[in-house]
Amino acid sequence: MALSCNNTLFPKPFVTSCSSQTQGTHFSNLPQPTKQDPIFKIKGPSTLSGHITVSGSKNASLPLLAATLCCSGTSLLHNLPNVSDIQAMASILSSLGAKVDAFDGKMMVNSDGVGKVEVDLEEMKKIRGGFFVIGPLVARFGEAVVALPGGCNIGKRPVDLHLRGLRALGAVVELRDGKVWARAANGRGLVGGKFRLDYPSVGATETLMMAASMADGTTVLSNVAKEPEVVDLARFLTDCGAWIEGAGSDNLIIRGKRQLYGSECVIKPDRIETGTFMLAAAITRSCILMSPVIPSRVSCLIDKLSQAGCKISRLDQQTLQVSAHPSHIGYDLKSFDIKTNPFPGFPTDLQPQTMALLTTCTGSSLVEESVFDNRMTHARELQKLGARIQVSGSNALVYGFDEGSALEGSPVIARDLRGGVSIILAGLAAKGTTQIHDIAHIERGYENIDMKLQNLGADIQRLTLTPAPHLL
Repeated sequence: MALSCNNTLFPKPFVTSCSSQTQGTHFSNLPQPTKQDPIFKIKGPSTLSGHITVSGSKNASLPLLAATLCCSGTSLLHNLPNVSDIQAMASILSSLGAKVDAFDGKMMVNSDGVGKVEVDLEEMKKIRGGFFVIGPLVARFGEAVVALPGGCNIGKRPVDLHLRGLRALGAVVELRDGKVWARAANGRGLVGGKFRLDYPSVGATETLMMAASMADGTTVLSNVAKEPEVVDLARFLTDCGAWIEGAGSDNLIIRGKRQLYGSECVIKPDRIETGTFMLAAAITRSCILMSPVIPSRVSCLIDKLSQAGCKISRLDQQTLQVSAHPSHIGYDLKSFDIKTNPFPGFPTDLQPQTMALLTTCTGSSLVEESVFDNRMTHARELQKLGARIQVSGSNALVYGFDEGSALEGSPVIARDLRGGVSIILAGLAAKGTTQIHDIAHIERGYENIDMKLQNLGADIQRLTLTPAPHLL
């Protein structure tokens, strides 16, 4: 779809790329030096080849770890990614009194020793996913005190659906001093109820599913999220003794059980990491293999990349080959439009990476972000690398390489998890050296991404800067 600058979606763009003002602020916007400032340094352009192993899903692991609080006895989770968000969640569980042992990509959790129901404020600041524990704590122990969540700054992500849902299950919920205080109104535990979500929030769906699994009676949740991670959580809870029907559909019926028991679970491959490496192959015009993959969980991206001209083949049940190599496709990649939506729509967590790719395609593309209201900050960083992007609110008009985008290395900042990895992809395609600061955001959700890219042939290093004393 060819779009002009006069498109009515963009009446007052807040910034236009390639202006002298934007180009002159590459260094002034960098964070102040510290004694240890880990960065990624990328020399491009890169051509990738080989095979990568996709890690377990971070977004599935966090609620599954929280769900172990529902269970008596020990739960064993396999294939957890070694990322800082998982470490933070394990720390939260330990702080509550659970026994947590991690080894060889596995985590064993026994929550029988939980002796407190208030999560430490500093722990909650590290990770938004820590808020998941409110459902299991109220359901099993009758009360919880949890600080409002932290995480990436990608717009308003209110927890009002979580709290209203808990009230529908018989909880008294109050907000005081930046914390949520919740307790069972009857002094014993939650009770079954009916609740319709105004929006199919994944976090609210998972929180209420865990709470309802131990409530007295039957709960009906409608307009729920259908994401694969919701299905994974329902399967684990069912294995623990819960009764859940409808996971993956618009409605959930849950018959509460007084007691659940620890179980074993293998975390499914991360569909967002899968998509990120598919886009890495596309943006570098390369051919790579990846496994394990569940293609049905990334079908929306497969369709878009195929539309652009990529050749995507399923070599076996769990292996995908993604090629954008000129010798395979015979022409350059064409632009395409995306609009993010809840599953099975286009994932918001792949929007920033896709925007990076679109700057290297022919033509112009419209990117519409309908899930989060502030998920466009990566556009500014892509502009520092030479991308021509026009942003208005939650919409962006992205110009391809034939319409003004020309990626060249520059110092940039990872402002959030997915936005950070989008500039890694851009750095792989850019000419020259790209230096990425604040990479802790990226390492919240990607396991050893630098080493995985190195194994594919990328020139990327993780370095720790030691600035001169007068800069500290």
